[in-house]
Amino acid sequence: MMKSRIFTGACAALLVAVSGLSTPAFAQKSAQQTSVKIGYFNLALVKASYPEAAGSELLRTQAENQLRRDVEEGNKRLQKAQEEKKPKEELEKMARDLQTEINAKQQALIQLVQTQAAIATQNIAQAVNMVAKEKSLDLVVDGAGVFAGGDKIVNNGEDITEAVVKKLSPTAKLTTGGGGGGASQDKDKDKDKGGK
Repeated sequence: MMKSRIFTGACAALLVAVSGLSTPAFAQKSAQQTSVKIGYFNLALVKASYPEAAGSELLRTQAENQLRRDVEEGNKRLQKAQEEKKPKEELEKMARDLQTEINAKQQALIQLVQTQAAIATQNIAQAVNMVAKEKSLDLVVDGAGVFAGGDKIVNNGEDITEAVVKKLSPTAKLTTGGGGGGASQDKDKDKDKGGK
């Protein structure tokens, strides 16, 4: 008798729990169609036209070259010491000291390059946000970074590459050296002439 009450009570609790699952606990939001104004820009063109960004790339290349020269110079000094038949302990100490020196230079150069790149990226992001606000854009993407659906963005979005370049440096001109953006710029020029 006791077992049947426990079983009956457990079944009732289970029934309540199951019936509670069938009704949604949260009201579901119905899908609404919204209009989103999209903008896009070519980050590579912006960087090429923005001296600080181009400078950070140049700085990175120079840092890599300097580091390569330092390694080669260190290897030559070590090889010369080996040819002079220096004691093994002295060669090992020299190798450790050279490695420590190269590591320190590498870390300093990495930090410098990262700082410069971060400043350039932050300035570009600020310019993009300012242009987006001025043009009342809801979403801005790097057109070169879209792997699928790019046609919809280009056909329905607004190319703000030139506006971003002007925002970064009012005297700068867009550097169109390959890499796209040309067709979409022509589309914007047509819009300005009354095409849309």
